[in-house]
Amino acid sequence: MKNIRIVITFFLLWLSIQFNSTIEDIIAYVAIFTLGLVHGANDIKLLEKNVSSSPNHKYVILGRYLLIVVAIAILFYVIPSLALILFILVSGFHFGEEHWDKLIVTKGNGHYLFYTAYGLLILFLIFYFNSEETTEIISAITGFTPAKFYYLVGLIFFAILSILSFIVAKAQMNTTSTILQEIVHLIILAIVFKMATLLLSFALYFVVWHAIPSMKSQIIYLYGNTSQKSIVGYLRSSLAYWLLAITSISIFYYYLGDKTYLFNAIFFAFLAAITFPHVWIINSLRK
Repeated sequence: MKNIRIVITFFLLWLSIQFNSTIEDIIAYVAIFTLGLVHGANDIKLLEKNVSSSPNHKYVILGRYLLIVVAIAILFYVIPSLALILFILVSGFHFGEEHWDKLIVTKGNGHYLFYTAYGLLILFLIFYFNSEETTEIISAITGFTPAKFYYLVGLIFFAILSILSFIVAKAQMNTTSTILQEIVHLIILAIVFKMATLLLSFALYFVVWHAIPSMKSQIIYLYGNTSQKSIVGYLRSSLAYWLLAITSISIFYYYLGDKTYLFNAIFFAFLAAITFPHVWIINSLRK
C-alpha cells in the first residue's frame, strides 16, 4: 500500500510540473469528489454495525449525524473563525490518527496529542507552500488575512510538538515502518506541496494518504475482506450519500463557479460540515 502511495505521489509531482494550475485543480476536485467523499459515505453503516439493530436506535444515530452537520454549517455562518480553527484541529487529529494508528504498537497518554500534532504538521506544510491560496480562502471565510510568517511559525511549532509528543507517548513503531521512512515520506510530500497548487496538495494527502487506506479498513470492518464483491458492496452502499453530497456542492458551483476564491471557501466549509461527524464515528469505532 505504501509503495503505491509513493508512486501516485511522484506521479502527481510530475503532473504538477507538466500542467497549469487549472488542470491541477480539476484533477484535485475529481479526486476529492470521488474517492474523497466516498470514504465518508458509509459512516452510518459503520456505526450501525457496532450498535443495537433496532430501527429507533438507527434513527437516533442518523439524527445525531445530521445535527452535527447542521451545527457546523451554522457555526461557519455565525462564527466562521472559530469554525475554521475547529475544522483544522479536528482534521489534523483525524489525519494523524489514520496515518499512525496501525504503525504504533505501544501507545502512552500522549498519543492523541501526537496524532493531532502530526496531522497539523501535514496541514501547515500545505499551507506554508501554498500560502497565497491559503490566505485567500481564510480571508474569504473569516475576513482575516494572515501573513506567510504565521504558516511558518505553525509549521515549526507542530514539527517540534510532534517530536515531543511522540517521546512523551513512549510510542514504539511496529516492524513494518521506521521513523526514517516516515521522515523520507514527509520530505517527498513537502516537495510535492511546494510544486502543486493548494487543492492538488490537499487532495494528494486527503485522498491518497488518508481516504484510500481508510476505505480499505472500512471494507474489512464491514465485510471481512477486500474482495471485488466487498468493494462493490461498499461502493453501492455509498451511492445515495455520495449523490447527495455531489448535488449539494454542484448547486454551489452553479451559482459561484465564476468566483473561484468564494467557491473554494464554501467548498472547504462543506468539507468541514461532513468531516466532524465522520471523525466522531471513526473515533467511536476505534475505541
